[in-house]
Amino acid sequence: MRVGLAYVVGAWVILQIVDFGLDAISAPNWIMQMFILLAAVGFPVVLIVTWVFELTPEGIRRESEIDRTQSSSASTGRRLDRVIIAFLAVAVLLLFGERFFVGPDDTAPVVTGDTDAIVTAASRNTIAVLPFVNMSSDVEQEYFSDGITEEILNRLAGIRELQVAARTSVFSFKGQNQDIRKIAEQLGVETVLEGSVRRAGDDIRITAQLIRASDGFHLWSEAYDRKLENIFAIQDDIASRIADALQLSMGISDQPKVMPRSVNPEVYDLYLRARALHRQRGEVLLEAVALFEQALAIDPEFAPAWAGLSHSYIVLPNYISKEKHQKLGDVLAKSVDAAERAMELDSALPTAIHAMANTLFFRLEWAEAERYYRQALELDPDSADIMEDYVSLLTFSGQLEASRKVADRMIELDPYVPVFQNAMVALLEAQGENELKAKAIQIALEINPDLPNLQMVRFDDMLRTGQFAAARDYVNQMSELRFEHADLIEQLDWVENHGESAKTPDPLYSPSVAFHADRYDIWLATVMESKEEWVEWFISPLLELYSTSAPAEKLHRFRSDSGTKAYLEDLRLPGYWRDVGWPDMCQPIGEADFSCG
Repeated sequence: MRVGLAYVVGAWVILQIVDFGLDAISAPNWIMQMFILLAAVGFPVVLIVTWVFELTPEGIRRESEIDRTQSSSASTGRRLDRVIIAFLAVAVLLLFGERFFVGPDDTAPVVTGDTDAIVTAASRNTIAVLPFVNMSSDVEQEYFSDGITEEILNRLAGIRELQVAARTSVFSFKGQNQDIRKIAEQLGVETVLEGSVRRAGDDIRITAQLIRASDGFHLWSEAYDRKLENIFAIQDDIASRIADALQLSMGISDQPKVMPRSVNPEVYDLYLRARALHRQRGEVLLEAVALFEQALAIDPEFAPAWAGLSHSYIVLPNYISKEKHQKLGDVLAKSVDAAERAMELDSALPTAIHAMANTLFFRLEWAEAERYYRQALELDPDSADIMEDYVSLLTFSGQLEASRKVADRMIELDPYVPVFQNAMVALLEAQGENELKAKAIQIALEINPDLPNLQMVRFDDMLRTGQFAAARDYVNQMSELRFEHADLIEQLDWVENHGESAKTPDPLYSPSVAFHADRYDIWLATVMESKEEWVEWFISPLLELYSTSAPAEKLHRFRSDSGTKAYLEDLRLPGYWRDVGWPDMCQPIGEADFSCG
């Protein structure tokens, strides 16, 4: 019994030391598993040997051959007692060290970034799926490894007891050789999944490992060699195994039973490439549209590609020239057709419902659009992508308090995405939160200083606040995707001169230029012209009317004009306001009229 106890305590101490050493050199898990197996096999062997043999001054002898009056078992027992006590002392020291020196601090908040805007703290049952590394010889296969990452992330996000860091937040760490523990602190998670993908033709190898963030300990690892016949089955298999590991380590039991989908590998490959280009924005959106259409030509029943096509069409006008926009024809109609097709094929697909909500919003069907946004969020409650567009609907319909709640949650989920910060900027402008708005612009541009939309937001904010010298310097840093620098300087000079120049710049980059110049006539004319160009540009001037940053007299003059009333009626907002409530700037008059001021 003493030998058995000494063996158990000693084996535990040795395994702890071995585990620490193997973890320090990032050794694979199977080595530690071999040590545990050897320790388990050795236990009964030691007990049998101890039962049959005895240690004597003359060496090891069979117990049956020993004269019991000459046995040294008493002195041997005392030596074993000392060994057991020594091992127990070491075990206590190890436990003490782990508890007080290397244990995680789950309560301390972590502040990241130069702006001090992102504060997160790791909570229970949280995981980040880092972008899987592309190990293929072809660097252009990057989209494939990214697609694998996203699909596994989506599977894990379906586990209700598990909080999964948002896609865009984790992808901000792509290519950065940072310590896992630091990444986990910034994302506020307690476990991290990382891996790699190697593809050669139709053969793929996927490796994945689950890591505890507090100490870098590997909880689970696996390698998969598969034929690229049904990639969804592979993803489901990996996600299921990860969920099993999480169940053991974190007590998670709620796992969805997802039936693997079957899809043509070529279709899936085209879909992943298109989705990667969609997220880049810019003129590559035209390539994304072409790739989505190629995928659908092969498999017209693949709903995610229809949803992706709808999403790409509806953002295109902001990133291409007017000539290319006109060549495409009715972009909104194409986006509507794609969204409707996606819904016909899979009415429970959150991206399809989200696409339908966007098209309803741009068709000025405010109530229906809101219903679809809510439905999409019920199915995917932590989708910051859906929240971004929902925030826009709430902001531009004047529901600022409701918009702020959704926007705060969006930024909490995914603070590293410039377009999300941009949605927050519009809301903060409407709420008159100028300091927070300037900070949000700064955060967004620190993440991506080259994004044309954000540059225009920064330039517009400088005009709004009268920073003309700074705006003139900033123009040289801006993209010329839609406006040349000379045109922007001309508009800047016009605003600085209070719109009194003999000639009005043409075209204005947005009606807000005329608003800053205090020229209501040109503001309204530009607003009405934008209706024929693109509906989003027809909606966005609402921001000038909601804003509380301008002088009260100017706001009253713009809001109360009969032209503004006709503009709001064209937007079909009064009927929506009668259902959800009127914004502060407008009030109903009876059941058929209203006034603003």
